[in-house]
Amino acid sequence: MPRKQDENLLHLSIFIICKDEAHIIGRTLEQACKLAKEVIVVDSGSADDTFSIATKYANKVYLQEWQGYAAQKNYALSLCRNKWVLSLDADEIMTDELIEEIRDFFKSGAYYKYLGFRLPRRLYIGSKFVKWGGFYPDYQLRLFLKDIGRFQELPVHESVEILDEASGEYITKSQKLIYDFKNPLDHYSYATIGQLEATYMKYASLSHKKTSKLWARVKAAYTFVYKFLIRAGLFDGKLGLQLAIIYAKYTFKKYQ
Repeated sequence: MPRKQDENLLHLSIFIICKDEAHIIGRTLEQACKLAKEVIVVDSGSADDTFSIATKYANKVYLQEWQGYAAQKNYALSLCRNKWVLSLDADEIMTDELIEEIRDFFKSGAYYKYLGFRLPRRLYIGSKFVKWGGFYPDYQLRLFLKDIGRFQELPVHESVEILDEASGEYITKSQKLIYDFKNPLDHYSYATIGQLEATYMKYASLSHKKTSKLWARVKAAYTFVYKFLIRAGLFDGKLGLQLAIIYAKYTFKKYQ
């Protein structure tokens, strides 16, 4: 069934890749539909109700065999029809305040000076917002001009880079060319701290950078101190301590 359009929607394409996200994707898409005229979903073979839920909200839902994070997102990007595009993960929900901020900014015409926009992201573990430890604001470059943006081909932590045609170089941040929005994008990626730890141990294996064990220990110790003390993770209490330990373990495994 085609989505109902209204004058408040921007000429913007939002694209999402997903698999087995039935528990949250409806909330993600409901918010996305408040902002953009086009919403595209690429499903890599969900075994749950993700695909059927997506069809209730999105303009188009595609099935595409998994190609890797960057390749899958670049494929979804290629399906978008609008000049401006916004990439969301299936577990990232735009707040009403962020939607209003983006809408007002674009309707004012101020966007023309920029090549892309970064969104401040709030991490939740279960229902707990992780405020300290350097986790917020976790700025993500997600809204950009389609023709000059792409996802870097990395094993994990793929990110958007934008071609600055003046210099001929790809950029990920710039005070002049990339604007930071103020209102947050909520990230509900992990139901439990154990789930986060398992994911980061997997990431460490995928992005392994072999060095000496001594250097790995030094990097891990610094990571703990940085997260827990320098970036004040201790103010998140037990959760802050757990996160600092997990990130230290992740760093050690990545570099050992």
